Amino acid sequence: MTYVDADDETCYEGDVFHGQIADASPAYIWLLNPQGRIVHVSRAARRFQPEPPAPHTMAWRDAWPVDCRFSIDRGVQEAQAGRAFSFRTRFTTEQSSAVYLDTTVSAVRDDAGRIVRLLVKAEDVTQETETAAFLNTVIEVLPLALTVKDARTGRYILANRAAEKLFGRFEGLTGLRASDVLPAAFAEWAADAVPGMGSQSTVYEDHAEAGFRYLAATKLATYDDEGVRHLIGLTEDITQKQRDADALYQALEQAEQANRARSAFVTNISHEIRTPLNGVIAGVDLLAARSTAPDIQEVTEMIRASAAVLQDQLQQLLAVARLDGIEGPPEVETFALGDLIERVVRPAREAARAKGLAFVVEIAPALPAAFVGDPAGIERVLTPLLNNAVKFTHRGEIRLTVDPCQNGGVRFACVDTGVGFDPALKAAMFAAFRQQDDALTREYGGMGLGLALARKAARALGGILDAAPREDGGSVFWLDLPLSTAPVQTTDEVTTDPVDRLRVLVADDHPTNRRIVEMMLESVADVTTAEDGVEAVEAAGRETFDVILMDIQMPRMDGITAVARIRDAERAAGRAHVPVIMLTANTQPEHVEAARLAGADRHLGKPFTLALLFNEIQALLADAPARTPLGRHANVQGASSASR
Repeated sequence: MTYVDADDETCYEGDVFHGQIADASPAYIWLLNPQGRIVHVSRAARRFQPEPPAPHTMAWRDAWPVDCRFSIDRGVQEAQAGRAFSFRTRFTTEQSSAVYLDTTVSAVRDDAGRIVRLLVKAEDVTQETETAAFLNTVIEVLPLALTVKDARTGRYILANRAAEKLFGRFEGLTGLRASDVLPAAFAEWAADAVPGMGSQSTVYEDHAEAGFRYLAATKLATYDDEGVRHLIGLTEDITQKQRDADALYQALEQAEQANRARSAFVTNISHEIRTPLNGVIAGVDLLAARSTAPDIQEVTEMIRASAAVLQDQLQQLLAVARLDGIEGPPEVETFALGDLIERVVRPAREAARAKGLAFVVEIAPALPAAFVGDPAGIERVLTPLLNNAVKFTHRGEIRLTVDPCQNGGVRFACVDTGVGFDPALKAAMFAAFRQQDDALTREYGGMGLGLALARKAARALGGILDAAPREDGGSVFWLDLPLSTAPVQTTDEVTTDPVDRLRVLVADDHPTNRRIVEMMLESVADVTTAEDGVEAVEAAGRETFDVILMDIQMPRMDGITAVARIRDAERAAGRAHVPVIMLTANTQPEHVEAARLAGADRHLGKPFTLALLFNEIQALLADAPARTPLGRHANVQGASSASR
C-alpha cells in the first residue's frame, strides 16, 4: 500500500481543513500521519489528551493505557493497509475517569490514491456498556429460565444459565430452534407467534427419558413495523411444587393426628418456595429500577406478573395449611391507607384491564391518611375479594370504595358488574372448599377457599365481612373494620449526600439471595457475606458492622442461634449493639418471636422488594442522625412501602 513518506507528511495541505472539521465534531478525533504519529487532536478528544503534542512527535499508541495497545497497534496496521478497523476499549488517564470507547481507524487518501493520513474517530459508550453488563448479570442470576427468540428466524438469540440447565443445553441455546430443544408439542406452542397475542401461559407435562416433569411457561411477543419481532419466554420446572402440593393435601387429611408434622412441613415448604421467589421479585425490582428501556420494561413486567402469581399460589397453600390451625394475634402497626390500597389493587387492576374492564378506586377525602392496625391482615381479606370480582366479571367495571363507617372505623367495599349470586346460597360461598354451586366450579375453577379464608381473616381483625347481590347485576362485598386513626408523621426529605458507606453483613446459605442483596446495596454499602451462622458469628466478632441481615434456616448454625451468640459476644466485650434484621422465608409467628427473644431488631419476610429492604434499614438507622447513608437513595427507590 502506498503512502507518503516522512519527508512529505509535514507539508500535507489538507491538515488545516481536516483539523477544522475534526474540531467541529462532537466525536473524539485524532489525525495521524501514516506512521501512526499524532498530527492533530480535536477539541473533544482533548478530554483524554489535554496537552496535545507537537505534530509528528508522539505515537498515538503512547497516548493510550498500556493494556489497550494491542488493539491500537492492530488498528494502525489495518489502516496503513487501507482497511478500516473498529474496536472497543477502556480509556483511563490521570485527568479523566475511566470510559469505554468505540474506536474506528481508517485511511485518508489524496487525489493520487496515496494514504496521507490516518483518521481515528471514537465515541463514548460507557453508559451503554455498563447498563448492558448490569442487565446481563441480573438476567444470569434469575432462577427462572429466560429465553429470547427471533420470531422471523425462529432461533434463540438469548438464553440465561437457568434456561441452559433446564433444557440440558449447557453448550448454549443461541442459534437453535425450539424444535431442537423442546418436545414437539411444547416447541410448537413456544414458537407460535400471532400478532396481538399478548402474554400467554401454559403448563406442559414433559415425559422425557430423564423422568416426568411439569414445566410452567409464559411467552410474550414484542413488535416492530412488520409485526412480531421477538418471543420472550419464561419457563420453570414446577414438578417439585406439584409434588409438594400433593404432599401438603395428604398431610391435611391427617391434620388432627399429625398437626405438629404438618406445621413443620408448611414451614419447610414456605422456606423452599419463598427463597427462590425472593430472587425473582428482588431481581426484577433491581432490573426495573436501573433501566427504562421499553424492551427491558416488557421483560420485567412479565417476570413481575409471573412472580405475583407464584406468590399468590404460595399464600393460598399456606392458608390451606392454617385453615384449622391457631392464628397468631394481629400485627398492629401504623400504615398509610393510600399505600395499602395501591399494593392491594395493583395486581387486580392489571388483570381487569387485560379483560377490558374498568377499574375504579375511590377513597373518601374525609378519611385520615394513616391508621393503626394490621395491614397484612387487611390485604388477606381484600385480595380474594378483588380476585373474585375480576374472575366473575366479563364486562363493565370493578370499583373499590373506602369510606368511614357510621359507627366508627372504615368500610372497604368491592363492587362489580359480574355474574352476581343467589342470596339463598350466600352461606355456601363463605364455606371452605365450596362455591355457590358446582356449575361455577366447573366453569371458573378454584379451590373454594378465598372467601372462607377472607372471612376468617376479617374476624381475626375484629371486623365483619359480608356480601349482597346488586339489583342491576353483579355483587358487592364489604369489610367493616374498627381501625384507629394514627397521627401522620411528616419528615423533611433527606437531600444530603451519604456521609459514608454502610458496612453490612449478609448471612444467607442461598447464593442467589446473597448476590441479590449485594446488588441492592452496592451503591450505599460495603457488603460482607457469610454462608451460615458459624461464618456470621465469626465475621461479627472480627469486624464492625452497621447492620446485619440474617437468614434463619442455614446449615451448621441457624440464624436465631447466630443472633443469640452475637448478642452474648457484644455483652461480654462491652461492644455496641449492632442492629439485626432477620431476612428470611421463615415468617410464622413462632419464628418472629424466637428471633426477637434472641436479640433481632426487625423481621423482614421473603420475598421482599428493593424499597422494603431500604425502608427497614433506614428505620433502624433513624435513631442515629449523624448517619444518613440511605437518605436520598431511599427516597428515590423506596418511595412506595410494602407490608412485612
